[in-house]
Amino acid sequence: MHRPLFAVQGVWSSRGCKTFPIDSSRTKCQCDRLSSFAILAQLSSDSNMDKVILPSVTLIVGCGVSSLTLLLLIIIYVSVWRYIRSERSVILINFCLSIISSNALILIGQTQTRNKVICTLVAAFLHFFFLSSFCWVLTEAWQSYMAVTGRLRNRIIRKRFLCLGWGLPALVVATSVGFTRSKGYGTVNYCWLSLEGGLLYAFVGPAAVVVLVNMVIGILVFNKLVSKDGITDKKLKERAGYDYKYII
Repeated sequence: MHRPLFAVQGVWSSRGCKTFPIDSSRTKCQCDRLSSFAILAQLSSDSNMDKVILPSVTLIVGCGVSSLTLLLLIIIYVSVWRYIRSERSVILINFCLSIISSNALILIGQTQTRNKVICTLVAAFLHFFFLSSFCWVLTEAWQSYMAVTGRLRNRIIRKRFLCLGWGLPALVVATSVGFTRSKGYGTVNYCWLSLEGGLLYAFVGPAAVVVLVNMVIGILVFNKLVSKDGITDKKLKERAGYDYKYII
């Protein structure tokens, strides 16, 4: 609480003065008279600059269960890799890695809001890994479309998958950091993109485009599967159908 005071006849009074909060750390006072002025500030009882903010139990349990489950899935895939080695398996493992990294950074970011440098790094990497998870979903959709059209070529396509899954998010984050000079990555309350200045659109925009493209590819794959002369190879059709179910 902030209250402007001015001296009149040896007594402090707040009449004729108004406060205009600018942000969480600054307050503007406007008075309609001349006198000696002062600010009476009252700090909240629970405010402690040295207190470390810990993640909530719900957040710890949610991120922990999600990460452990995905890690177990990766271990299973690696243990039987020679039997299930495929482009879809590569995509799934990379997708799991992006989600696990995001969960870890969410928990780390909850305790680093007072460290500006670390909070900025956490926000930037969260931006990258969140976008990467969307891009790997897009990569899975692309792989399914290539499968139903019979154009899947392991070496060339796998490199393109990696460029889309990791390269495109890195390009978006690097461009955002370059234009904003890291301003907006991390705030005093959370280590994520600031809601002010439009930086959040650097995540919402690409994510919305990925969702839209996934919908279009899903429709194309579905039409290819249900058409009578769409896929003549029985094995290819079974594989494409499995991939489409995986997208859903």
